[in-house]
Amino acid sequence: MIFDRWENVIISLCAATLIFSCSGSPKTSLHKSSRIHMGTLVEVSVSGPGRAAEAAAKAILDEIGRVENLTSFHKASELQKINEAAGISPVKTDQELLELIGESLRFAEQTSGAFDPTIGPVTRLWQFSGAGQPRVPSEAEILEALSKVGWRRVRIDRTAGTVFLPEPGMALDLGGIAKGYALDRVEKVAKNMNVSSGLVNIGGDILAVGEKGPGRPWRVGIQDPRNASGIKAVVKLKDRVILTSGDYERFLEVNGRRYHHVLDPKTGYPASELQSVTLLTDNGMTAPAAAVFVLGVEKGLKYIESIPGLEGFLIDSDGSIHQSPGAAAMIEIQPQGN
Repeated sequence: MIFDRWENVIISLCAATLIFSCSGSPKTSLHKSSRIHMGTLVEVSVSGPGRAAEAAAKAILDEIGRVENLTSFHKASELQKINEAAGISPVKTDQELLELIGESLRFAEQTSGAFDPTIGPVTRLWQFSGAGQPRVPSEAEILEALSKVGWRRVRIDRTAGTVFLPEPGMALDLGGIAKGYALDRVEKVAKNMNVSSGLVNIGGDILAVGEKGPGRPWRVGIQDPRNASGIKAVVKLKDRVILTSGDYERFLEVNGRRYHHVLDPKTGYPASELQSVTLLTDNGMTAPAAAVFVLGVEKGLKYIESIPGLEGFLIDSDGSIHQSPGAAAMIEIQPQGN
C-alpha cells in the first residue's frame, strides 16, 4: 500500500486547524493563498491591507517557485544540469546554487554523513517522489547506488564557478535543505514587502513572521505520526522557523513493514529509530531535520544541543517523546496526543 502527504493535504501538519483569524482594524485582513511547489502544497497567510497582503502572498509563492527551479531533483532545474553532466565535465553554476551546494557539504561534514547531498542515486531507486511509483529496491541495486554516494567527491571550483560530480551516475539531491532555504528567502521577501504578520507552510516546514495578533504567537500543531487527525503537541511561534521530517509523509507498506522516504545515506534504507523530527530555529538553514532523523534519538539530540539557538522535538519508533532542553518553553504537549 502506498501513502503520501496528498492524502492528508487538509491537515498540512495540522497548521491549518490552528491558525486563528487576526483581530485588528477593519482595513486589515488575513489573505490566504496556496500553490503546488517543491512537490507539496504551499500555504501562505499574510495579514495586512487587502491588496498589499495579496501582493505579498504572490511574491512569496513566486520566490518559492524560483527556488524550486534552482534546486529540484525531479524537474528540469539548474541542479539537474549538474547531475546530467556527472562524470563528463564541470558545470558553470548559478552562484546561488553553488553556495547552497557548499552549505550542503558543510552539513554533511557536520553530521558525519547523516546528511549527504550525493544520495541522489539511492533516492532514484526508491522513487518516493517524482513520476515513478515507490518500490523496495533489491539489495544489489542499493549496493550499486551506494557506490555512487560520497559527499567528499563533489568538486566545487569557486574561482571558475563550477560544480563537478566526477563519476557517472552520481547525483545531488538537495531535498533535505531546499525547503528550509526557501523559507529563508521568503523571510527576506516578506521583510522587503513590510509584512509584519504571516505564516508560510511548505509541506510542514513553516515560517512564522511576527505574531498572529498583539501578544498572541502563531500556534502550530505537531502531527501524531500514527494518527493523521491527531496532534502530539502545539508550538508557539513568533519570528521562528519549524523544520520537519517524518516517516508518515511518504511511505510504502509491504508485508506489514513500513518503508519511508527518509533514507540513511550509509545503508541506503529508511532510517528506523524515529517517527518524526521537529526542529525550532530562527533560520531555515540552521540544520537539516532529515539528518537528525537519521542520527536517531541520542546522537540527534547531541547534534541539536551543539548548535546555538536550535531546539528539537523527537518522537521515537515507540511513540515516546524526547526534547532538547529549551524546547519545553515553546512546545505544549497535548494530553494523550490529542
